[in-house]
Amino acid sequence: MLTLPFTLTYFKFLRVVALFWLSQSALLAHAQTFKIDCDAEASIPLLEKKLTPAKITIELQNIGRHVYFNVVGPADYQMRVSSLITEQYLGANLTTASRLGANKKSKTSGRENQITIERESVAFAGYNDTDYQGKSVRILYEGKCKLPKQ
Repeated sequence: MLTLPFTLTYFKFLRVVALFWLSQSALLAHAQTFKIDCDAEASIPLLEKKLTPAKITIELQNIGRHVYFNVVGPADYQMRVSSLITEQYLGANLTTASRLGANKKSKTSGRENQITIERESVAFAGYNDTDYQGKSVRILYEGKCKLPKQ
């Protein structure tokens, strides 16, 4: 029969091994970020206004069945969209065989943002509900992206 001090040492060792294994498997959950550079144009139909064209970068991640987009660029072009459903947001994965995409809607304000990227042409389109010069507006985006060189 095993004595109590040996049993405690054995369980401490098993605990350390289990924690190490869990920490290593957690590292595998990190998704690689894929970045594409795009030439973007934006407009605000409500105000009949076109924004200055800009160069942006779209960062994409896919974790499980969820997709995440982060648009990096000038302030009026920046947005984050994901298919994740949380207490604050309803997300939808719009990915099909011909495009990648996601839509996010705030449960409290009803504001939405969406982005889609066509697989074949690498063209993107989207919109973002936001405040612009004191008004709640929808900014529409479109543009052409370039795949990174391999």
